[in-house]
Amino acid sequence: MAERRGRGRPKDTDTDTSVAITRAALRRFAGQGFEATSLREIAKDAGVDVALISYRFGGKLGLWKEIVSQAGSDLRAALEQALDQSRAASAQHRIDYSARAFLSYLLARPEVPRLLLRDITIDSDRSQWLLETLSLPLHRHFIDLAQAAADAAGTTPSHLPFKMANFIYSAASAVARRERLGKLVDGLDTDAQFASALEDTLIGEGILP
Repeated sequence: MAERRGRGRPKDTDTDTSVAITRAALRRFAGQGFEATSLREIAKDAGVDVALISYRFGGKLGLWKEIVSQAGSDLRAALEQALDQSRAASAQHRIDYSARAFLSYLLARPEVPRLLLRDITIDSDRSQWLLETLSLPLHRHFIDLAQAAADAAGTTPSHLPFKMANFIYSAASAVARRERLGKLVDGLDTDAQFASALEDTLIGEGILP
C-alpha cells in the first residue's frame, strides 16, 4: 500500500512552486519596488497562475512579508553560524568575523539590500515591518558584539549604536549600488575586487577603532 501523505504536509512540488514564487517576487520587489510590482508579473516570472499566489500567501503584501521574514531568518542563521565558528576567539575577533559574514551574505544576495533600502525610507507599515523583522535584530546583534569587544578592551567608544547602524546601512547601500560605484571607481570590475574593497573600507583592521 502506498504511503499516505500526512495532512497539511506540503508536497515537494508545493515547496518548489513556493520557492519559485518567492524568488521571482524578491527580484521584482527589489528591482521595481512594492507599488510598481504586480502579482501578474510575479506569476509570469514564476510560471504559475496568479490566483495561486493569493491562495498561498494571502496577496501581494503577504508575499512581501514572507520574503522579508525569510531574509531575516537566513541572515540570522548566517550570523549564528559565524558566532559558533568564532566562539573560542576574542571579542574583537568575533565582531570582525560576524561583520565579514554579514558582508558575504549581502554579496551573495544583492536583492536583499536593494529591498531593504527601497522600503525602509518610506513611512509605511512596510517600513515598520522591515525595521522590526530585519533591521532591529541585526542592529542588536552588532551592538551586543561591539559592546563585548569594548568591554574586553576596557574602552568606551563614542556613539557605539550609531557606528553599528552606519556599518549596516553603509554595507547595504554599497552592495545595492554596486553598478553605480563601478562607474565612479576603477578596479571594482570583478566580484573579488568589489568584495575586497568593501571589506577593507568598512572593516579594515577591525570594525571598532
